[in-house]
Amino acid sequence: MATKKTDTEEKETKKAAKPKKETAPKAEAKADQPKEAKKAAAPKKEASKKEGPAVKRAPLMPKTYFATEGTLGEQWKLVDAAGIPLGRLSSHIANMLMGKTKPGYTRFADTGDNVVVVNAEKVRLTGDKINQKTYYHHTQFPGGIKSKTAKEVLSSHPERLVQLAVYRMLPRGHMARKWFKKLRVYAGTDHPHKAQQPETVKLPNLGHHN
Repeated sequence: MATKKTDTEEKETKKAAKPKKETAPKAEAKADQPKEAKKAAAPKKEASKKEGPAVKRAPLMPKTYFATEGTLGEQWKLVDAAGIPLGRLSSHIANMLMGKTKPGYTRFADTGDNVVVVNAEKVRLTGDKINQKTYYHHTQFPGGIKSKTAKEVLSSHPERLVQLAVYRMLPRGHMARKWFKKLRVYAGTDHPHKAQQPETVKLPNLGHHN
């Protein structure tokens, strides 16, 4: 009768039946090969190329555009002040001088246009402001304060009404003085800037009523 083999005997028979791995000759052969041969023998990974144009990734944060002086270009604008209220007229002129009418407006750069105003003597003052509004200046001497009504200024120097109104609507600082130098105001229709070919600006309905 056949006797049963124990577990240890079965394991020993299985190990004896398996062929031994020849590790030493392979390791020696690999050591004998030079580095260049190893690199040539190694399979190269094919780079995956995508078909079609490369798609650029959108920036994480949108860039803010800041204009510099001279990039937007200065233009010449012509404004007819006949029959337009003084305050509404001067606010639009101030925006053009600062460059707020352009999409590339930059508050710390001079991006505005040159503005020529004609017919300043025909500007409109609503209500009874022509008699009530008073302009003051001082001679820098004791008791040297002087005053004039808007009617008196309009009869003697009509361009000063527009100049004062525009200057007081600009922010205070060195930029305001720079913008104000680009304003030219004339009492009549004639002006010496025809060579610059100023573009006539049609202002919106500013309430041409008294």
